[in-house]
Amino acid sequence: MKVLIDTNVILDILVKREPFYIPSARVWTLVKEEIIEGYLSAISVNNLYYIIKRLRGQKTAESFVDQILEDFEIIGLTKNILKQARTIPKKDFEDLIQYFSGIHEGCEFLVTRNEKDYPTIGIRIMAPPELLKTIESGSAT
Repeated sequence: MKVLIDTNVILDILVKREPFYIPSARVWTLVKEEIIEGYLSAISVNNLYYIIKRLRGQKTAESFVDQILEDFEIIGLTKNILKQARTIPKKDFEDLIQYFSGIHEGCEFLVTRNEKDYPTIGIRIMAPPELLKTIESGSAT
């Protein structure tokens, strides 16, 4: 099962933001254990590096990105993805880049805490606890 992980889910892990840390960390564990195929948009990696460097310094940012690159598949940005992201007015451009990256890659789910920020067609949008329940119940397809 291909799952695109939103930047905010990874940030919840980095800063141990409660009450989101545990379910977000469990999602990453499912990726590490190859129970799900975890994907990140290239824009997320760039943004995460920038944020981590500001919060914790360059060495920590580099180590964190190395771990991301080891565990996740990265979806490259294309002109087509950027054009598609521009087709939906009044939505966050960065979120739409992630959304269309997931569609382009054939992801079945996009895991985020900002479900309302995404279109309701196409890829299934859900929060980490909902994804965990879906996987545990076997109703992921």
